[in-house]
Amino acid sequence: FYVYHIALMPYFIEFLIDNWFIVIPLIFSLLALYMLDKISKAINLEPHKGVVLINKKNALVLDIRSQNEFDEGKISQARYTGPDLDSCKREISKADGRPIILVCQNGTNSARMASDLKKEEINVFVLKGGINNWISEKLPLVS
Repeated sequence: FYVYHIALMPYFIEFLIDNWFIVIPLIFSLLALYMLDKISKAINLEPHKGVVLINKKNALVLDIRSQNEFDEGKISQARYTGPDLDSCKREISKADGRPIILVCQNGTNSARMASDLKKEEINVFVLKGGINNWISEKLPLVS
């Protein structure tokens, strides 16, 4: 069995060399997929699952919307960081292992910030659909 595999090795190497135009893009594609997985977005969290995480695990909710949007209404436990990555990281450093949920108006900015945090190996949840989805699920906001 082992000898049979060794006998096939030259044919395999020849195949790779003859089909370099297929093999090289395949290798780059696999590397790109691997890298994308490493820096992929955070886990999207439905609003009701966010409530459970907040109530059961004392999740830290970071609101990255503008100050005006935050003042109009926020999730009761949310802390304002604004769209500043450094401010967000300062708050995360105080989390003491608690889950972290990022919140923006529609989920887009949170996903972007989560991607930036993931590059620094900081794992966070993103409130899917943001505050807009929270409101559509008839969940409360405070002023």
